[in-house]
Amino acid sequence: MKPATAKAKGRATETQAVEWLRANGYPYAERRRLAGAEDQGDITGMPGICVEVKSAAAWKPVQWLRETRAEMENSHSPVGFVMARPKGGTNVDDWVIMMHPDTLLSLLTDAGWRT
Repeated sequence: MKPATAKAKGRATETQAVEWLRANGYPYAERRRLAGAEDQGDITGMPGICVEVKSAAAWKPVQWLRETRAEMENSHSPVGFVMARPKGGTNVDDWVIMMHPDTLLSLLTDAGWRT
């Protein structure tokens, strides 16, 4: 895939993720501009939450989660996750969400599902 095509695909996937988040209670979600080494995730407008969006034929979950961890630190976000679009996954409800186990446990505890 040409770099320009990959960028366009990434932009379209991020836009689709933002539209889904807005439709599901996050009206201020928007695509974040690239920030280089101090990247803070792909979506902003959700204080305390770092979102990394991926659309790739070859899945690299460990790499993506490491990237998300660094972006969580850069953005000072206690919560972070990857929204991954599977090949052919046109409906966001069919995408996959990945997060670190400690993030999941923290969310479950905060929701009262863990003592």
